[in-house]
Amino acid sequence: MNEDLEYIQFSPIRNYNYAQWFQDVQHNGRVLTGRNQQDYIAVLNNTIDQYSEGLPLLRDALKEHKDQPGEKHRFLETIYSVSLFVVITMTDILVVSKYFMLAEKDYERRLLRGKLSVILNEGFKKLYGFGKTKTTEWSRLSPLMEYYPEGIKVQYQKLTSLLEEQAFSSSWWKKERDCETHQDAEELYESRQEDVIESKVMMDSMKLFDALLAVDHFLTNMHGCWLNYLLDKYKKGELKEE
Repeated sequence: MNEDLEYIQFSPIRNYNYAQWFQDVQHNGRVLTGRNQQDYIAVLNNTIDQYSEGLPLLRDALKEHKDQPGEKHRFLETIYSVSLFVVITMTDILVVSKYFMLAEKDYERRLLRGKLSVILNEGFKKLYGFGKTKTTEWSRLSPLMEYYPEGIKVQYQKLTSLLEEQAFSSSWWKKERDCETHQDAEELYESRQEDVIESKVMMDSMKLFDALLAVDHFLTNMHGCWLNYLLDKYKKGELKEE
């Protein structure tokens, strides 16, 4: 391994209440004021910075293990690859949400709401799918579960159940996604005529963001378990630095 393992600490493995990120919150009709908008955009900016700064690190870590022989590289390549998808999609949601909030023209807001719908539909389809999808980012983790302790397996099962329920909780803006991607002018025009309610659009965007956040926490546990396994072997003298 490239790092000096003597100075790396064991990672805490947390038993998250994943259901907290899958609560069905209904829009209450609240209208965001100018101050609410400013505060929300400030939060968005900070979070965008946090996630976007981590993307090069994830990409470098993925490249280090991609297509390398050995179990360690196979595990870490999968974890980093799924993590890259998760963080990019989360960041995209935040960026489009930010510019939706900042948009001054009515047409701009309707356009950005439509593009956000595309991310929500395509993002969840890629993450978990809608029943017919064969290969998803989540399914890539399944073959790795047999090597993990029971606690991680239970977390994976719980998250799978929550994602399965989420998949059929709504249409996931499929109609809007189809209009935005197929560019049928008449259907696209009609789709964008629905009243634009800022707070509702933001709440809709959180449906995918929160699901991705739950998966991100689980991936952190997966990575931590693998790191702890390597550290344990190293400290026992069963693993030498590469």
